[in-house]
Amino acid sequence: MALALRIWGHLHGLVSLEIYGHLRTQTISRDKLFREELAQLIRSLGIDS
Repeated sequence: MALALRIWGHLHGLVSLEIYGHLRTQTISRDKLFREELAQLIRSLGIDS
């Protein structure tokens, strides 16, 4: 359960930032940021991607 909340919280945060336009001023490539964050989350869980 804790793992599911960790994953959901991380991805929900990124999606929320995107929806409300807060990533526009932070990065040019929002899709690349999302993919990199997802890959980092997978690595932190010890899952090979």
